[in-house]
Amino acid sequence: MTGEPRLLARLFVATGRRLARLPPPSGWLLAAAMGVATALAYVWKQPIAAFFEGHPGGPVDALAELANVGGAGVTVVAAGVLLLVVGRGLRKDSLVQTALVLGAAGAWCWLLTTAGQVLLAEQRPSEGGEMGWLALGGHGVSGHAAAAALLFWPVRDMLAPPRLRNAVSVAMLSWAAWVGWSRMWLGMHHLWNVILGLALGFLTGRAGVAAWREIEDGV
Repeated sequence: MTGEPRLLARLFVATGRRLARLPPPSGWLLAAAMGVATALAYVWKQPIAAFFEGHPGGPVDALAELANVGGAGVTVVAAGVLLLVVGRGLRKDSLVQTALVLGAAGAWCWLLTTAGQVLLAEQRPSEGGEMGWLALGGHGVSGHAAAAALLFWPVRDMLAPPRLRNAVSVAMLSWAAWVGWSRMWLGMHHLWNVILGLALGFLTGRAGVAAWREIEDGV
């Protein structure tokens, strides 16, 4: 392998190593906070799901459907392919590198999300929300939320100019929140599924960017 396929493979391995590392103390605190939030959301999953049930149709439904379509994993794939094609055409290394980071981090995000859905084989709220374990077709982790959150770090740290980084951060966080809300509004996921998906997306996206920096620095 040479060129981009080789770099993609290196990024995939390096991202996996980053994910396997123990987090710093601040990371443990964040993980604990996420764990508490997830546990509370699971305990109250039925009352929270009931809050989103029976909503009227109209513009709000249209907004939810828009986020539902745009927030699918295929969006990350399309964004990566577009960045790769445009980056090659314009000879912009930053675009090509971002595409490769999305590819490596996205692969890990998909693997971990799929594993979580098999382990936490929960039904969708619209299907009753019954919890199951170790089965195909589960929905215990929101893949849409993971895909939306995955974009945050690569876009913010690799594409956004420094002067626009704060604005881009707000925009990407808003996008992830919008997609997460849409999954609950449409009865596709519970809040705790969305929290897990967002956590996986942010984690793998950050690991991908960190892996790219390691390779750039020759670590």
